[in-house]
Amino acid sequence: MAEERPTFIVNTGDGERRVDLWSYLDAEATERAERDANAWIKSLRHVKVDGVALRDRFLFRGDSLWWFAELYLHKRRVVVTILRTISALEALAARERPITLGLAAGDVLTAHVARQFAARRQIAWPGPSRRTRTEWRRRVEPAWRGAQHWASAAVERLKRGPRTGHRPPGPVTVAAFVHSAFWRPATDDESYIGPVLREVSRVVGREGLALVGIGTPTTFRSRGFAERSREWFRGAAGTLPFSAASHYASRRALAPSARVWRDRNAHRRALHGSAALRAACVFRGCDAWPLLCDEFTGISHLQFPWSARTMDEIGAALDALKPRVAITYAEAGGSGRALVLEARRRGIKVAGLQHGFIYRHWMNYLHEPDEMEPSIANPLDRGFPRPTLTLVYDQFTAEHLAGAGRFPPDSLAVTGSPKLDAFAETGRLMDGAARAALRQEVGAAPGQHLVIVATKYAQIAGAFGALIEAVANMPDVRVVVKCHPAESPAPYDRAAGGAANVRIAPASADLTRLVAAASLLVTVNSTAAIEAMALDVPALVVALPNNLSPFVEAGALAGAASLAEIGPMLRALLYDQTFRARLGEGRRAFMARYQITADGRAAVRAADAIVSLASA
Repeated sequence: MAEERPTFIVNTGDGERRVDLWSYLDAEATERAERDANAWIKSLRHVKVDGVALRDRFLFRGDSLWWFAELYLHKRRVVVTILRTISALEALAARERPITLGLAAGDVLTAHVARQFAARRQIAWPGPSRRTRTEWRRRVEPAWRGAQHWASAAVERLKRGPRTGHRPPGPVTVAAFVHSAFWRPATDDESYIGPVLREVSRVVGREGLALVGIGTPTTFRSRGFAERSREWFRGAAGTLPFSAASHYASRRALAPSARVWRDRNAHRRALHGSAALRAACVFRGCDAWPLLCDEFTGISHLQFPWSARTMDEIGAALDALKPRVAITYAEAGGSGRALVLEARRRGIKVAGLQHGFIYRHWMNYLHEPDEMEPSIANPLDRGFPRPTLTLVYDQFTAEHLAGAGRFPPDSLAVTGSPKLDAFAETGRLMDGAARAALRQEVGAAPGQHLVIVATKYAQIAGAFGALIEAVANMPDVRVVVKCHPAESPAPYDRAAGGAANVRIAPASADLTRLVAAASLLVTVNSTAAIEAMALDVPALVVALPNNLSPFVEAGALAGAASLAEIGPMLRALLYDQTFRARLGEGRRAFMARYQITADGRAAVRAADAIVSLASA
């Protein structure tokens, strides 16, 4: 469900005015909504459906489909939006004491929650009270998407095309399951774990490593209707140098997941018919069942069938290749969990590779003790499907997974980040002349401080104006915005308002080289702030709290929690050498404490750990 910024018409007895609901939401309430949403979703595993705990009610070959249901609810973010809306409305009511509350702009979720809130507080509500056409479309969407997925999977079976790069059946030493959308044909490489795969291939030989594609050849965000239609007719494999997991699965192999698809309506009736589940959907007096019942339809009609089919396809690939160890870098997502379940069933070890920053509120990595243990009610259950060994970038991540994720310490290994290695190496290769040339290229005059902004506009939109206003009075500062690959420069251009010392760089600009030549990096959530540590470049994190808050709290990064703090923090970081030195000390101490290094050997260490796992 897309989040729309809600605007309300408030009447406190002295006339009407429009207010932005999110302006009443403070940092503490935002954090609480994230935590409470995760806790609520997790709690559903105990809710009774047909007299059985939800975790044990829906099974596939004895394994719980709950591991996939929780991912769906978390990714959709409907629950966290409900909780944020309630908190903001409570703050609005406490501050404004309205006698009338109307909706000027907002979606179905906002209208539903606000209408119930107003009735409970005895506030007049002149807003919408009936179902709308938009709501009807939202309600049929989950079932439609499920049907579309199943139809496209059936077409893929009929029009798979040539098995480009398909290798003979196993056994092989290592089978790496890679996302087809992230394969780079130009370099014949995988964009996330390519360096590790190259090192594994060097050790076990080309015949000892098999690649298996999962997912579509285009990312979710870039798949429009035209692209989806082309995939139906050309097959998902395209010209990739390996076979998709679906190509290993015969009709017989897919029969079990076909039954899950046929049972989708029965599963929906069971979920919708659970009185305990309906009761659980009341949040602080707001009955959210009319909103969440559609999410449970999404689970029965989309998530369960997709998960079962993915398990069937991955299981068939494992049977054909017979690897001693399987690799995934999406171990916490749906396909990764499917791989671990099927590999565990066959006694195959799994290595999970960290491929990006693990956010503290990412529910995929948050587990309670009972989740990691087998279910008492289901003798076939073996607990949460975690990899045999998870290879992480640093001790900071290892401690998070061991603590919040309940991973056994011996299932974690710190091997470093190949991306950080590459980032640091690129920076080291830039000498003074190269830095001067790049500064000239982006319009930074001699003596100007170069400040790089690297984040998504959607994340920094609320703080970007304050940043531009602050640098407008700093003529010795040149701001260069590095657009996110998924965004255009247009919103930045509009927000910059033609500021003379601000330039919007294209998405193709090399972020590493920009950071290497910079005095400061400004971001919201980008891991570039962590990567900049390897180049000893300080970073300012704005729009706190966010996913980088732990690094700010630890003194490794500077932070601005409010718009008013952005200007003073910029000046301190650029002109106050004592402050800058103190931050540098904190940054280097943090890196030493958590073993954040860039020695160029992360890929080698990861490959050695994988091969050792295969030999154990």
